[in-house]
Amino acid sequence: MAHIYDYAIIGSGLTGLSIAAALSRETKNIVLLEGLDNSGGSNKQINFPTGPINNGIRFVPDSVLSEKALGFLENLLGQKVIADVSDEAPVTYDSGNFKTFLGFGDNPPAFWEELSYFTSSKRIDLQLQPFQWAQMLMEQFKGDFTPRSYVTKFHQEGERVTSVTVNGSKTIHAQNFIFAGTVRDLSILLPEDSISVRARSKLGKNNYWTALCLDICHSKAVTESTAMHVLNGTTQDEIGPCAGRFMPAVEVDGKQLQASQWITFIETEVTDDSEVVGMALKKIKRQIKRAYPEALDDVRLERIFVAPYIAGNGDLKLSANQTIPSLQNLWVASSTLNEQKNLVGSLLQAEMIIASLGFKVEQTAASEAPAEEFSEATM
Repeated sequence: MAHIYDYAIIGSGLTGLSIAAALSRETKNIVLLEGLDNSGGSNKQINFPTGPINNGIRFVPDSVLSEKALGFLENLLGQKVIADVSDEAPVTYDSGNFKTFLGFGDNPPAFWEELSYFTSSKRIDLQLQPFQWAQMLMEQFKGDFTPRSYVTKFHQEGERVTSVTVNGSKTIHAQNFIFAGTVRDLSILLPEDSISVRARSKLGKNNYWTALCLDICHSKAVTESTAMHVLNGTTQDEIGPCAGRFMPAVEVDGKQLQASQWITFIETEVTDDSEVVGMALKKIKRQIKRAYPEALDDVRLERIFVAPYIAGNGDLKLSANQTIPSLQNLWVASSTLNEQKNLVGSLLQAEMIIASLGFKVEQTAASEAPAEEFSEATM
């Protein structure tokens, strides 16, 4: 007889991992299905000449909802995540000078909602970085983790999902299913009559954004500013502005090195077009050089990271408890469905799903204590 899990979670990015860690307090009869080789999604450690960094820029604006999201994470991890709050307005470069960034006026980029996440005048400084969150959440998980497992179809009986097909052949049965993958994939995965033809079409054809990240190791100290930079140049084109910031310079082998991380967004439909990606990267570099003429001289290292489907929700209509209306045991935990963006949206969506399932992540005594030393060897 086939094993029946209490919960099957599809996707082990930050949202799926957070849910998996929370549910592990209730049961070990959980399966976490991941299409890639590792858990954590894009949140993994990158070894850089300046030391370990996140895989692309990470930023948490200071707000009540950000503190709520990180409070949920602290309760899950049993450790403090928030170190401090910095008040440092974003800057832009215009007419030969750095100025406080005040917005784009009447000409915001098409992806302004995504970019605006990075333009808060206050930010939360972190004791633990997102790549550490992912590892620690995985350590909290007590069920079965199955990498290289692509869910190819949901199967239903009545108003309940009974199983999913994995990699086109294997069947996984569960009492409850939590989808923390890309919303667009639901246009293919959902059973035929579970949503309308129109809704399915919107899921497949809606506009989705991909994050294009550029990490640079400069061979010398470029600036002491740690403010977020929003750079756009003087000409409007199809490639929009970028945001990024410099980390404090560090001494390595007697030389001052400085890392900077940058992000822009392109339509997911053109992500496979190397010319479009190349143009976007060139524009980022052009704007950095315009603001800091010597910043790109003798660059020690640069790396590109592309995060597809970082935004866009297909206007999927869910029940109040975040389930597909016709499938009462399929919760949709995709972070892009949350009104908040990026890391904050991922954590808040996970917290909402846990609450919808009838659970609450209680604070532990450990979460009131400072974070433990996290050595490179354990990352």
